[in-house]
Amino acid sequence: MRKRLAGLIIAAAVGVQMVMATGAAAEGELDALQAGFIRNNNLWLAVKEVQKPLTKQEYIRSPQWSDDGKWMTFLRGENRPEVWTYEAATGGMRKLGEGSNVKWAPGGHRLAILSGRMLSVMSADRPNDHSQEQIMDNAGEFSWLPDGSGLLVSTAPELRPEGGWDPIELYVLKPGGPSAAWTKQLFYRLPGQSDDFFAIQTSPFKWSPDGSWIAFIAKPTASLSSDANALILLSSDGRSFVKAGEMLGYTDWFQWAPASNKLAFVDGTGRDASLNKKLTILEDIAALTKHVVTPAGYADNDFAWDREDALIVSRRKEAAWSSDEEERTLPVLTRVDLRTGRHKNLTRAIDGYGDYAPTIMKNGLLAYIQAGQGSAEVKLLKAGARSSITWIPKLTAAEDYYGRSNWSEMLDYLE
Repeated sequence: MRKRLAGLIIAAAVGVQMVMATGAAAEGELDALQAGFIRNNNLWLAVKEVQKPLTKQEYIRSPQWSDDGKWMTFLRGENRPEVWTYEAATGGMRKLGEGSNVKWAPGGHRLAILSGRMLSVMSADRPNDHSQEQIMDNAGEFSWLPDGSGLLVSTAPELRPEGGWDPIELYVLKPGGPSAAWTKQLFYRLPGQSDDFFAIQTSPFKWSPDGSWIAFIAKPTASLSSDANALILLSSDGRSFVKAGEMLGYTDWFQWAPASNKLAFVDGTGRDASLNKKLTILEDIAALTKHVVTPAGYADNDFAWDREDALIVSRRKEAAWSSDEEERTLPVLTRVDLRTGRHKNLTRAIDGYGDYAPTIMKNGLLAYIQAGQGSAEVKLLKAGARSSITWIPKLTAAEDYYGRSNWSEMLDYLE
């Protein structure tokens, strides 16, 4: 009995040492990492290995950091969401107003809020000033200009009395001065409805690294948009309008390379994320030179650039979406080397779980979400490592829509 007890004590001591070693390794991996995330529908903060709740008994979505990490916005409430801010230095929170679409200005503390069709701007670092400056009353979607000097805004859909839709117009809005109203200048009018093009709204806008091109999705009516949208490239001088492909209306499914005018996007129509979704590289915009990197028999979804010449993609075997969870194909992460054409799986298939939303962190780690069977967690993978570690367990699982989930509603890394 004593020998057995001694053996159990030794085994337990070895187990503790293994846990401590794993913990020490994990702690080193977590240096400089920070995120706002949703757990049990509440807002939580993760700083290295420490995680703490910021709200209780709430319904929170869409955490979003300012560039310097001093502020985070989030949406509170399920039916009529309110925009709130969290100040990292003090832990203070305040309500900014109603709204469902919020974006921070690059490099600053100004933010733009869309409530219905009203677009407003305000400054987060004025705690006693809750006022918002209303700058456009028929806004549909918007993005800050790359230098933060103003906004590019698309108009909201307008149905004509005689039938049909007004063409979407894009406007550049800029502040006129300390006391002057914002200026509004027409930048581009999208084509009207035809057999080749139909759109009543846009996605947010993304500029190429050199600022010469703007990429966005042009969306038709809601029912049509669920299956097909046009990926548009518009030159920054407004002179060239290029339809680059057809895709679903997910903003994270088109991304510029970090330092060149190569655009990667998930081409393909149909709402099933697991069918007819091909990761495509557009290398020459004028000539529409592009090539597909997804092998036959597979479907690609979320992805991230790994420097200039590689992509990390969430890839699964191609199959029609099934209402039976056990019959669905689930993705693993694959690294695609664009120079050599080599494809290498970074994660392995686990029954009932898929790997989603890859992100290259500022310390070089690969972060991703492993989800399945109603649960989700954030995993970290070091280059060359055979296995990952769990950073954020018990992440609220995002709603699945035909195999695709919007994880930005549940998580934002501070980069």
